[in-house]
Amino acid sequence: MKTRPIAFAFVCMLAAAFGVHAQDNGTPPPSAQATHGQRRPPDPQERAQRLAKHLQLNAQQQAQVASILQAQQEKMRDLRAGGVKGQDRRDQARAILDDGDRQIQSVLTDSQRQRYLAMKERAIEKRQEKQGTPEPSKPMPDASH
Repeated sequence: MKTRPIAFAFVCMLAAAFGVHAQDNGTPPPSAQATHGQRRPPDPQERAQRLAKHLQLNAQQQAQVASILQAQQEKMRDLRAGGVKGQDRRDQARAILDDGDRQIQSVLTDSQRQRYLAMKERAIEKRQEKQGTPEPSKPMPDASH
């Protein structure tokens, strides 16, 4: 059960990590502009393009990934609008993200899948560093000293 929060966090970080590579022209892209203090989800087409670049996807794979990401975004939007709250909402969101991740991996070649999984792992590590979350192999320092 511990891997679900990590997978959820990874997918969120993966989306954010791809945004880092976007060219900065001084104006945030439409997918990153805030409305009333809320972040908008990344555009599925933009995410598919970034994945295509990093994983060297062919046109058919890129179209499939874009479709998967679009469906995933719509499911997440429906979940947010559906009034589900708390742990149930988090569990359903994780299931949506996990399903999308499995679908994306099914489109990839073995080599692309390895790169994709490595990208996910780097995003998790980056998130842990940013949040100061200790790595599982490193014990937390003793505060009594």
